[in-house]
Amino acid sequence: MAEELYIFAGGGTGGHLYPGLAVAEELIARRPGAKVVFACSGRAIDRRILDPLPYVIVPQPVRPFPKNPSGWPGFLAAWAKSARLARRLVADLRPAGVLGLGGFAAAPIVIRAAAAGVPTALLNPDAVPGKANRALAAKADVIFSQFPSTQEAFPPGLRGKVRCVGCPVRRGLAGASRAEGLARFGLRSGRRTLLIFGGSLLAEALGEAVERLAGDLAGFASTWQVVHISGSPSARRIERTLKDQGLAVCTQSYCDRMDLAYAAADLVLARAGAVTVAELAATGKPAVLMPYPHHADRHQFLNAAALAQAGAAVVCEDFKDPAATAAALGGVLLPLLGDADALASMCQAAAKLATQSSAASTVAQWLLAGGK
Repeated sequence: MAEELYIFAGGGTGGHLYPGLAVAEELIARRPGAKVVFACSGRAIDRRILDPLPYVIVPQPVRPFPKNPSGWPGFLAAWAKSARLARRLVADLRPAGVLGLGGFAAAPIVIRAAAAGVPTALLNPDAVPGKANRALAAKADVIFSQFPSTQEAFPPGLRGKVRCVGCPVRRGLAGASRAEGLARFGLRSGRRTLLIFGGSLLAEALGEAVERLAGDLAGFASTWQVVHISGSPSARRIERTLKDQGLAVCTQSYCDRMDLAYAAADLVLARAGAVTVAELAATGKPAVLMPYPHHADRHQFLNAAALAQAGAAVVCEDFKDPAATAAALGGVLLPLLGDADALASMCQAAAKLATQSSAASTVAQWLLAGGK
């Protein structure tokens, strides 16, 4: 029935999709008869994440806004196709609500739904809103943010729409046992585990820095092991380099059970995407965070601030020079691997943050209540 159907629009990265999946899970738990349609991007990562799940998937031809004028013709043609698709979806499905997940793939559906009077919300987990959410803010009825400071990033006339609820996190993320996690990745129970990941698109510099530190990491081969989640073409080469130094390494191009990865981890090395910092807080895991440095607003540094201020994370700069990045990472990571007391202190600080977020529930309830 039309009143039981919701469209979640967005994608292009896991950081856009995973909070939406957390909301969808909560929505269906509260309303078992509800249907959720994901209007996603055409990128392969969207299908990889969504295909195994019980949701209808509608890839859109929409493309990111081009940086070069030569990309305008293709962008405009794709936009026209996506606008027509959005018009048909909203008219035919008559959704009870629409949730924009951020990114370029959110725009066509959010614009059309708002014009049709459908209750429309945006998720904005990052400390600083991206281009799409800034452009769509005037169309939305409400903007759900993770950080209180996000409100100030919008124009004064729109700040009343912003509700700080946290970042939606998937159910069961913190429910797995360490033994289950170790078994999943073929790890030894007598060693600590370093979990390394960088998101679907941003792992390359992390892996290269670790590879440059392989000789130093060799000194920890008897006490530490590594889980490296990266779709980078260099991931297998990095694995071989670390194994040549005596380290036990499990490399996966993609992990569909991050609950088990977090359960196995004693320390996490990662970027500071909004979902990552929310999941670290939810699972109570200490981390070395290397924020992605090439966003103009440097929002990942702001994302990392709460964990760092709590003592649950250490922030390491990613420089343009790979050697400088590796040196900076070595100065932070290597002392932690060898200092049980410092690591224990970070674990205690992280554990204090490990509370179950109600963000998914709050957003789902807004949708189910018809935007009230």
